[in-house]
Amino acid sequence: MSKQIVHHQSQSLWNYTLSPGWTMKEVEILNLALMKFGIGKWRKIINSECLPGKSIGQIYMQTQRLLGQQSLGEFMGLSVDLKKVYLHNMQKKNVFRKNNSIINTGDNMTQEERKKRIAENKKNFGISPADIALIKLPRYHVNSQTSFLSHDEILEGNFTTVEKINNLCALKKDILRKLKKIENGELEEAFDDEVEQKRRYKKVMTDSDSSSA
Repeated sequence: MSKQIVHHQSQSLWNYTLSPGWTMKEVEILNLALMKFGIGKWRKIINSECLPGKSIGQIYMQTQRLLGQQSLGEFMGLSVDLKKVYLHNMQKKNVFRKNNSIINTGDNMTQEERKKRIAENKKNFGISPADIALIKLPRYHVNSQTSFLSHDEILEGNFTTVEKINNLCALKKDILRKLKKIENGELEEAFDDEVEQKRRYKKVMTDSDSSSA
């Protein structure tokens, strides 16, 4: 990793808050996954199996806390130094915050404003392809299926209209798939297997946190 990224490793400075259901170890993995795949690449993060059991909604909300701001639009698709962004946001004055995250109070950005912000953030906070190539993620061999947002999470979440439509379509497909399994009597056995594998994963994460304490 470059010196610029290592410089911002101080936990005392990067005082983000944890979303419910997250451990410090999982957030460290999420930070690496966001730098590797880019902000907004939620499916890639889930499919990498580095955070089994986490839904897109959970990842989205913890990403807000890591960056220190509610709106993620100006960072979509970017691989950035999240700690540097967080420290930059903590220096801003006359803003409203919740859980240490800046809350939107003005009008939504236009498409042109968003493109301009993305370009500026890439220049100011982006990490190089060489640094991205060095990022290694753990892979937990859990035979879990992709997690989906609930209906309420989709409608109440801070998503664009297109993102809401895509998530609702994905949820519909998942529901139809599970209904088919129920009809075929396959769901109960698959559910029991998934619960056991998630139990093993949580034990690995707990042991990891204990050893690093």
